[in-house]
Amino acid sequence: MEDLEQLKRILSYEKQTLQDRIARINKELAEFGDVQKTIIIKRISGKCYYYNQWLENKKLRYKSLGPVAPGVIADFEQKILKKNELEEELNTKRELLSYLEETLIRITNEINNSRKIINNYTFEVYWKDEITARVYVKGHDVTVSRFTDHPLKQIFAEKKMTRYQLNQILELRCWERGRADINELLENIGLTEYNPQEIVRKTHGVSFNDYIWIRFPGEKLTSRDVLVR
Repeated sequence: MEDLEQLKRILSYEKQTLQDRIARINKELAEFGDVQKTIIIKRISGKCYYYNQWLENKKLRYKSLGPVAPGVIADFEQKILKKNELEEELNTKRELLSYLEETLIRITNEINNSRKIINNYTFEVYWKDEITARVYVKGHDVTVSRFTDHPLKQIFAEKKMTRYQLNQILELRCWERGRADINELLENIGLTEYNPQEIVRKTHGVSFNDYIWIRFPGEKLTSRDVLVR
């Protein structure tokens, strides 16, 4: 999910960049006023004149650009070329923006679905091969089924707690946040940030100080597989 979050941040930045560019293009196009793409020549009283022509309210409209002469409308033609460029870029940017918005919606939905899966989870706590607790996490609420009250075997004092309180307990089964080599330790287990839940998923919460360990669903493990002493 971390990769999806990073992709979402990148695409969100690209989306904002596109929106800014589209706004600038629209502002530039507005500065062209009534400049239209079509230029025609009319002969009037034996003389030729340039006219800018456009359709407005289903009627053809005309604006005189002056008598025909080499280069006399070059500046106007440059404006038309620039306007055409901007309109083509605007269409391309709008299509790309639409694609990015659709992609962001799909990624956001996928992230939200992943979070739902992660938010609701369970795990078991063992002392050697003796189960001491089964933990159910749903949303912000945590329920603990305890199977022993032995102080050396049990890490939970309460049967109900919040996710925050659970994370504090799990952090006691992790390396200290402030140790000098914490980033290296996290990297060794494939993590980029300090997250007690994710750490114990990798380390099973084992410690040199006791025989307690944690098993997550689907793991075919015994104490011999995880304990360090």
